[in-house]
Amino acid sequence: MLRWNTVKDVINHIKTIQNKIPNEESTKQHLVLPILMALSWDVFNPDEVMPEENTGEGRPDYTLKLNGKTIAFLEVKSALTWILKGDEINMDPLRQLARYCFDRGVPVGILTNGLQWVMIKSFEPEKSLEERVILAVDLSAQEPSQAAERLKWLSKEKISQYNEIPTEYRKIPFQKPPVSSEPLHPTGETNKSSTGTTKFRTLYVTAWEVDLPSSAIDVDQLIGKDLKGYVPSRLFVNFRGKWYEISISHAENWPGARIAWSSITTMAVRFLYDQGIRDFPHVGRYISRTSRSGKAMYVDKIGEWYLEGAPGGRQAVETLYKLAKHTGTKIAIEIQKIR
Repeated sequence: MLRWNTVKDVINHIKTIQNKIPNEESTKQHLVLPILMALSWDVFNPDEVMPEENTGEGRPDYTLKLNGKTIAFLEVKSALTWILKGDEINMDPLRQLARYCFDRGVPVGILTNGLQWVMIKSFEPEKSLEERVILAVDLSAQEPSQAAERLKWLSKEKISQYNEIPTEYRKIPFQKPPVSSEPLHPTGETNKSSTGTTKFRTLYVTAWEVDLPSSAIDVDQLIGKDLKGYVPSRLFVNFRGKWYEISISHAENWPGARIAWSSITTMAVRFLYDQGIRDFPHVGRYISRTSRSGKAMYVDKIGEWYLEGAPGGRQAVETLYKLAKHTGTKIAIEIQKIR
């Protein structure tokens, strides 16, 4: 029986560990299987969930079955592999999944990196693969309740009703931010030269309103603290009197971008920039109007601002403190000890 509190609890847990998942196998174990179990699938029963069944086109990671019949193939990619980027879908693994489904006459296919989930129909007359996408879920970009509402269509109870999925669930509502009428990302600036060559890296974020958890610490309380052996796990910004949790949605020229001391300032600046703030403090090489590095691959660019990642917690916290003070906001982070 599907328990929605359990689904949301799993989503919240995944948000806390997503930056610790380095490869496809850990994605399966720590992200995908817990979600399947929360959605009432018995992952220990081969009559419901079977790993790597052979098809004429290859081996999908999981086969989902109802009453002995295959209802869906589930293809898993590493959490470091993007599936959704705004309105764009990573088509290479999606085509692979579609081939699996079509070859065996399986009604639907599911593609995931544990955080982002896409569901397709294997066949529909006169419709392209992109047009056969019937569900998109992004645990990083959506509030847990919103993600859980969409994920229910992948549950054992609902998956056979895929034709009833609301059409608006085909895309993530990135253009409906919780803060203002302007998109949370992207803002339209480019990091390309006149020759079209990408010179600097950048990242984009999503944000949702939250009650600040007790585990979050205001950066002003971390000034002067010994943060060696600690890493940031969550970022929160208080904007216009409301707290928002900030998460990386995707990046450009920045493989494997994730929350870290070296990226957390860029995450905060991107969020504030997307809310219309353009006046930031000059903090050495960490926030500046001029790039001080000869290696563009290590410099982040947002609008006319250049940012270099802090080498450690002390520098990152000091930079965030100055950023909050200058912009009239509050910034808090959740940290965890490296094991």
